[in-house]
Amino acid sequence: MKKIGATVAREIREALPALVFFLFLFHMIALTKAVLLGDYSITALRATGSTIGALIVAKAILLVEALPIARLFSGRRVAHVLWKTLLFAAVVLLFRFVEEIIPLTSKHGGVVAATKAMYGEISWPLFWVLALWILGGLFLYCLASELVRAVGPEKVKELLFSTRTTGSER
Repeated sequence: MKKIGATVAREIREALPALVFFLFLFHMIALTKAVLLGDYSITALRATGSTIGALIVAKAILLVEALPIARLFSGRRVAHVLWKTLLFAAVVLLFRFVEEIIPLTSKHGGVVAATKAMYGEISWPLFWVLALWILGGLFLYCLASELVRAVGPEKVKELLFSTRTTGSER
């Protein structure tokens, strides 16, 4: 039983940074989408969808990180950051399509009909603008996680949470 608890605690600890980051990002995207579409009501469904999306993406990031393909370009940090951004973007883009298809499935009575209707019913410019925001967020997440990995979590905590020193005190 202790081993299961330790495994769950480790999974939560590993997923927490991605979860917090994407929770914020997806709620900001949902707010942006609501404002752009003129739907100023923040519903529980929209908030729940954003929260579930952040949970799914955080878990997807852990799964992609565990795959050997995630370490293909690990020699150069920039190439590694860009590669992981593209891998994560593929997973998130798939999620975005599913997110758009789910409401259409109940409206049109099936996944096939919803997929056909999706091309005419969703705002593609809005879809791609939001996808670009997510891609930018993924890039920032990958860059930050790689910097933390390079510098070390303790040094990052020290840099972010210690008191600043002036130039003469160094």
